[in-house]
Amino acid sequence: MNKSCSIFFYEGYVDVAPTIINLAKSLSNCGYCVTIYAKENECSKPREIGKQIEIVYFKNASHFYILCILMKTLNQIRLSSLVTVIETVLFLFQCLFHILFNYTKIKNDISIGIDTYGSITALIKSLLTRQKFIYLSLELTHPKHFRRFSKVIKVLEGLAYRNSEGIIVQDRDRFETLCNYNNYQHPKVFYLPNAASTSDSVIQLETSENYFRKMFHLSIEDFPYIIIQAGMISDLMLSQLLAQAFAPIKGCALIFHERVKREIDDPYIRRLQEINSTNLFFSLSPLPYEQIDKIYASATIGLAFYTDIDNNFSQIAMASGKLSHYLKHGKPVLVNNLESLSRLVDKYQIGVVIQEPSNSLEMELAIQKIMDNYEFYSKNSKICFEEEFDFAKKVQPVLSLMADL
Repeated sequence: MNKSCSIFFYEGYVDVAPTIINLAKSLSNCGYCVTIYAKENECSKPREIGKQIEIVYFKNASHFYILCILMKTLNQIRLSSLVTVIETVLFLFQCLFHILFNYTKIKNDISIGIDTYGSITALIKSLLTRQKFIYLSLELTHPKHFRRFSKVIKVLEGLAYRNSEGIIVQDRDRFETLCNYNNYQHPKVFYLPNAASTSDSVIQLETSENYFRKMFHLSIEDFPYIIIQAGMISDLMLSQLLAQAFAPIKGCALIFHERVKREIDDPYIRRLQEINSTNLFFSLSPLPYEQIDKIYASATIGLAFYTDIDNNFSQIAMASGKLSHYLKHGKPVLVNNLESLSRLVDKYQIGVVIQEPSNSLEMELAIQKIMDNYEFYSKNSKICFEEEFDFAKKVQPVLSLMADL
């Protein structure tokens, strides 16, 4: 009997979600026909991920004239919490409508619901079809985020969390937070980092070619070290503080690589240019997932800095896709002093923890410390990846669970 898996990913940023891409590939390799249901967004859409994997994108509520007018009205009369409910219901019906017309293909189907909205969709599908589902957590959303009418969404997520066959989350810390947010200690949990796999087909780069050196014409004489912060360019990633700290540091090219398409005249980008016009470079056109190894292979050192605003960021270590990619390529890292990050750095000696990200002297001394013993830190980075982040190894218990359902 053909096996199939429906993955409900409301946020839809598939191309920058290693967990989703690698989980779909792993399921495909095990004989599953995988369908990822996602909402259209500003991130680039992945090219073909693999055989028997389909991505179905749905329009946002804002694309429907009547819903757009309704949501604007609700925002104006301070009923914005209803907007969230409308968007959730729309995604739910879009998914169920597609499933209804393809039901013969998914009679032996298992669902994976991603976070709040994906898990609710998986729950409703389970109630209608009696098919089992798994709850997968990528982001941690505090219950206080759901106000007034949207509290019903949190109630439904709690039901999905309790009734799922298992929980997939990055590590124990994030699982404890998830249990706290949903007021339930789920008995079956699987830890799966947001990471790449050593079994991925890595693009083979000529040793003489460096993606960012070529893009920005960076000579080794002027910029012997390339320091990369991949992902979102935002104050959430301390971008302004980092731009300021690196401005006086000689011999370093600081590169911010965005995960979504942005323009150089973006007000925030222009502000960063004003802060640092010396050695700051912007890579504003994201690469397809199958090419992102070029980004990380180009780095001398990787940066992973996050604002400590909630548990989603403070417990980021095993959920940071860029951190896992740095380590996969043997790149030492600089991180700010968040407990989850500093604990990992100290355990494996993969880099340096920065106490004050805006302090140029501290940053320069940390870079020099790594460069003075680069092979040591690089070797440790690879060891850390193999032991903590290798998706191909970590996903096996999840595949065993699905085979038993």
